[in-house]
Amino acid sequence: MKILHIWDQAGVACILAKHQRILGHDVTILKRAGYDPFGIFEFYRESLLDIDGKSFIKNAIKQAAEFDVVHVHSLYKIIPDLRRKYRDKILILHFHGSEARKAPKDPIQEQAIELSDAVIGSTEDLAQYVGSEMTYIPNPVDTDHFKRPTISLEPKGKAFTFKTTGADMEWVIQYLRNNSIDSNIEIIDRQANPIPYSEMPQVLGRYSTYVDLKHVGGTLLRAPSKTALECLACGLQVLNHKLEIMEHFPEEHRPEKIAAQILDIYRRR
Repeated sequence: MKILHIWDQAGVACILAKHQRILGHDVTILKRAGYDPFGIFEFYRESLLDIDGKSFIKNAIKQAAEFDVVHVHSLYKIIPDLRRKYRDKILILHFHGSEARKAPKDPIQEQAIELSDAVIGSTEDLAQYVGSEMTYIPNPVDTDHFKRPTISLEPKGKAFTFKTTGADMEWVIQYLRNNSIDSNIEIIDRQANPIPYSEMPQVLGRYSTYVDLKHVGGTLLRAPSKTALECLACGLQVLNHKLEIMEHFPEEHRPEKIAAQILDIYRRR
């Protein structure tokens, strides 16, 4: 099967492509240069296109002619153009989070959902924004890259969290204090000081606990973040939205399982 991934979020397309190729499929990923601050594409040896936005869309639509399946990550606005040009091609629309939560009433998003052969969401809560027809497929974590160290080279440090775009960190700190939980956590601004994807397991290994509290747009997100899952894969504890400690990596996030589930969706269309 020839599979085209258009765009990528948090390395999901790269991880899927890795395992789809292992299964013998011909896979290409398209993404623009300048949108990979953590070097994920470099890590997976994928190429980025150094072109402007309009040229990228035209190029993606043109290249889609060569593929059996077009799997679009987040860029739902390209779906209507793809469907106009390719009436019988398998189009998959994959939502990853903020793009669905920010535009639940966008008429173009609604049209894209209607024109797609399948709609995938990376967290269960996204169904309330994109509709009940969404199929929940968990985020894959590259467990070849994120794994427990064989030797601990330095003592574990304190708890930490990442500051992310749109998240209210003051609310998080107050929430911890209100629930009598130590709020003396290290806050790392990964946007201001990007940590290369290649170095993430080593960075995570310096800490004992990841605080996975994300308060965005007045809502405390319930689904575990991809970073939390990566931390669990590396052997860290995770404090979740219920203020409960998670210690075990959920098996449903293993990449080979996710790749098989998504291939099954392709084949059913």
